Amino acid sequence: MSRILRGLLLALAALLLFACRPKVTRFTFEPLDIGSDPVQTACENVPAWTFTRGGFHITVTPKAEYTLKGIVLSRKNYSGDRNAILSPCDVAMAWGRLADEDLLDRISWDQSGRWYWWRCPDGFPFDNSFIARYSANTHILPATPNVRRAVLRLKAGDRAALSGHLVFVDATDGTSQWWWHSSLSREDTGEGSCEVLFLKSLEVDGKVYE
Repeated sequence: MSRILRGLLLALAALLLFACRPKVTRFTFEPLDIGSDPVQTACENVPAWTFTRGGFHITVTPKAEYTLKGIVLSRKNYSGDRNAILSPCDVAMAWGRLADEDLLDRISWDQSGRWYWWRCPDGFPFDNSFIARYSANTHILPATPNVRRAVLRLKAGDRAALSGHLVFVDATDGTSQWWWHSSLSREDTGEGSCEVLFLKSLEVDGKVYE
């Protein structure tokens, strides 16, 4: 390979890498308060919207405005399941009393199949209900390509703020139907307890992506 061709290929690779980086919309210098519960307020005058994707006619209905501030426990990307036509990843986060790094360092976390799990050592001072109360696995529906690029760069340990709408998703391809409805409570557990978030804004390290 000639030196000129090698240089061109390296330049092209650099351009592609730059194109995949999210663009910072704005900066904020306010400290991120991860000690409080997520803020949820009922939607008013926010209409549902419909579109077609992956052969499905999809309706997305906003149910609540929602902001979660916390520590990222893990992020899991998905591409093979049906929900991946809307949601490229799930983000597990902790906040409030659980967002104590001395506690988090003692817990192991994992995600697969759109679920998240944890394992605590013997002698851990809190039970599973405490962990479930102050953590969540959130299914992410990015509102823009820029938000998608940003959320796919989240990593464990990041302090982040996720803002948007909790939504109900209903879809049909004419012969079959499926639905994906967000939890609207921080107290529930098990199937249906994850949040489905139409993510409009992501803040990490003082950078806001929209």
